[in-house]
Amino acid sequence: MASSRSTGKRLPISCQACRTRKIRCSRDGRPCQTCVRRGLGAEDCIYLGQPRLSAEQSPPGDNAVQNELLARIRNLEGLLQKQMSSHAGTPTGGVSPLGGTSAAGSFSEPETWDSLGSMLDNVGTLRTSPSGHVRYVPLASQWESLVAKSPAAECLPNLDSDIAEDEDDLQIPLARNGSISRAELLSILPPGRYCDTLKDVYFQVFSSVFHILHDLTFEAEYQHFCHDPGSVSTSWLALLFAILAIAVSALDDDHPLLSDLGRERTVSRNIKVLSARYRSAALRCLAADGVMSRHSINSLQALVLINYARVHRGLPIWTLLGFTHHVAISMGCHLDPERFTLGPIEREERRRVWAGLMMVYTIQNTAFGSLDQQGLTQDVKMPADIDDVDLLTSPSLKRPAPSTFPRPTQMTYLLLNFRLYKISSKICETIFSYPSTSRFTTSDLEAEIISVREMVEARYALDTNNPLLIQHQANHHILYSQIHQLLLLLLRPSLCRYLQGEITPETCSTRAKCIASAKASLSIFVTLLETPSFKPYKWYTSGLGSFHAFHAAVTLAVILLIPEGQSEYEEIKDLLDRALDMFASLSVRSVFCSKAVPIIRQMIDVASTKYNPQSPTHSQSHLQAQAQVQAQVQAQVQHQQNQANIQSQSHNHLLPSIQIPLSMSNLSPGMTMQDNYAISHPHSQSGSPVPTIASTSSEHTMHSSFGSMHPQNWIGPTSVPWDSLGPTNGGYGFD
Repeated sequence: MASSRSTGKRLPISCQACRTRKIRCSRDGRPCQTCVRRGLGAEDCIYLGQPRLSAEQSPPGDNAVQNELLARIRNLEGLLQKQMSSHAGTPTGGVSPLGGTSAAGSFSEPETWDSLGSMLDNVGTLRTSPSGHVRYVPLASQWESLVAKSPAAECLPNLDSDIAEDEDDLQIPLARNGSISRAELLSILPPGRYCDTLKDVYFQVFSSVFHILHDLTFEAEYQHFCHDPGSVSTSWLALLFAILAIAVSALDDDHPLLSDLGRERTVSRNIKVLSARYRSAALRCLAADGVMSRHSINSLQALVLINYARVHRGLPIWTLLGFTHHVAISMGCHLDPERFTLGPIEREERRRVWAGLMMVYTIQNTAFGSLDQQGLTQDVKMPADIDDVDLLTSPSLKRPAPSTFPRPTQMTYLLLNFRLYKISSKICETIFSYPSTSRFTTSDLEAEIISVREMVEARYALDTNNPLLIQHQANHHILYSQIHQLLLLLLRPSLCRYLQGEITPETCSTRAKCIASAKASLSIFVTLLETPSFKPYKWYTSGLGSFHAFHAAVTLAVILLIPEGQSEYEEIKDLLDRALDMFASLSVRSVFCSKAVPIIRQMIDVASTKYNPQSPTHSQSHLQAQAQVQAQVQAQVQHQQNQANIQSQSHNHLLPSIQIPLSMSNLSPGMTMQDNYAISHPHSQSGSPVPTIASTSSEHTMHSSFGSMHPQNWIGPTSVPWDSLGPTNGGYGFD
């Protein structure tokens, strides 16, 4: 019976593409005119059971056109292959065989081919999973290509397994997959007292870190929601869920909310489950609100916060971020709100949410290899550096100059951090463009970092009579941590040259600066972790703060192998021992810290084993050459201190004074620095950001934690290849 019904069913006469889109099909060929207008080809225009419209009976002109196109493509491929072969064997400035009359136009320009070759050399790889899903892996750009044929290839991490779990998040709401009632959405909210707690935690901890809302407006709307849950829109409800998802990560380990609502065995699992639950609920609210076609400032704020939450958990965000960007454009947020008739709060909300979106985009863009951001050019002014209350009490207030408000406002941290991420993008562009010449020099980028540091000092100046609020104190430390991270990243190639034996005034000065920044970074990490008032900031010390501290610890551990004296050795070892204890204390909460503990312990053990304070000194000629370098470095650093007044007495705990290298007399007997840090791969070059510093012998030596890791591995927590550091596996975030 079923078979007879099946064979008697009338087959559709419209093509599948038009039927799927539910649009009128012209039914006049393959492809039909409707598909032609939509840019589809014959392979997409399929008719079920219609032999008269099959590919074999397509108009005769189609085959001729296709053959002509194929011939033109083959011709272009041949020309391209000849050009690439000739470019490889022709000296710079040779004439392009394509000539100036080529239809390709700009392709005949030598500089275009230079940039194209550089671009091709620095792209990542495509990874296809067994299920057929394709993923672009930017982290492998130079690192994998350099070591693929070397012994270090065995240490490469399994990049197919580094995607953090996000199955609990509802996928991007491109369509409404079934309706969900308001009652069902409200049922996902935690009990009222817990909802109040999480809301308060967000505005006490996260609001000043990522200030894209007008807190007073949201608070008034929240109170209205508590009295009448049906009075708010589903987009506002999505914003509330996004806030709850972020706030969960700031709760203390023993907070009853985690065990009551999460009911998992560990703190990290409870945080993961709850944050994913509320992120998913936020996306459901947006889908119910019809975010594909209808937008509001609340829906855009919710999307930006969801992206922010996911990027801090190491989850993929590229697709959702692009969707969010286009929602912002569809609302006109890419244009300065002064062009429209809007109130002061509405104007600042638009500027803030756009600035937050651009910051998240810069973070993701940097991790993906500093892609071209020219497409993001816009004329939106930065948000005003004022508190929310000023928008209510002085709605006609003009945008103030920074000197008008010496004390930090609710917007100060975001504005300063935005500057740092812009500098970070430039640094990473320099790293990713190697060996091509970068637009930026190290000295220029260092000057930009110092400029932001001076702004931080001015805005967060210590005042015993009027101490800063706790959130401003925490933000102060976090900004300095980011500054030292950028300095370590920027100066890393020069430090590697020093470790390879290139002793110059520049490399010696770099060594001193790196030690100072690494010490300061660890000091900030300990302060944030041990100060009781900073307990709500464990979300930072467990994540990005741990990464900054780990980078600092690895830097000091490498220097510990060749200290400049007994006192420096003991000081650095004490710092590393303390850092090890800090990472161990966070291991229960942070997977990153649990992976860092065995690595740091191993580095300390190796350094302790190899250090020999009784070893003989180097040859007299080497010591004389080094003494000359030290004198030059001493004069250079003294000049810098006198001219720029780098150090501030009130910030000694954040910015340790720079020390000058004293001697190199603690290497093992009969070994030079070059022997102790043997270059394990012949492609390593002086000045390269990819020096592979590791022992080629079978002796008990430290893993090439610092030297063999590409600078891209120090960009963010998700970029650390744990498999190449030690026996641990995995990624980053809460497990």
